[in-house]
Amino acid sequence: MKIIKYLSITLLLFSMSELSAQTDTIETTNNDYPVRRLTIEPAIGINLWPMPDMLISNLIQWNINMRISLLSFSSISYNNAFLREFNYIKTNYNYSISQKIGIGYSLYTENTSHMFSIIAGIKYDAFKETLENPEFENVSASVSSVSPDFGLLYNLKVGKGNLFYNFRMYIPIYPYPTKSLDIYAVQGNLSNLSLEFGLGFCLD
Repeated sequence: MKIIKYLSITLLLFSMSELSAQTDTIETTNNDYPVRRLTIEPAIGINLWPMPDMLISNLIQWNINMRISLLSFSSISYNNAFLREFNYIKTNYNYSISQKIGIGYSLYTENTSHMFSIIAGIKYDAFKETLENPEFENVSASVSSVSPDFGLLYNLKVGKGNLFYNFRMYIPIYPYPTKSLDIYAVQGNLSNLSLEFGLGFCLD
């Protein structure tokens, strides 16, 4: 009986030491990824719906601590990038400028970080089109507007050095459901959903 008792105590101590080693390994793995205090992350991307828009964006992220960060997100979109003339209608310009700020929460693995954030700001839209039918006199029309712009942002960083890769996905929550619960309002959300790829630079 004493032998069984001693073996049981030995196995228990061995198991506890193994569990402690696994915990230390997990903590070390998470801490292997650098928590950069300040980064700038330019990217290029696309809005897929209803027609592809090309965009250039920049994210500035300031990490308050390992998990919580503040960010500034700026973008300019070249709307209807691949359809500028159709049925005698010429698009003189069609663009959107957006500026948002927000707060994010980060999770880490050995070589990557995943940030989930909510951001809010304003968006300026402007376009001008001209009817250039040879049978008629040219007629132009232009419109500009300012609207709220807020949603959810997922930001993936890959790499441990001062230069790293990033991928972003922006999911708008305006106009649906914050302005309207009409399911058709989702079309406005889809037109602002974006996928972006770029590089990041550590400034601090």
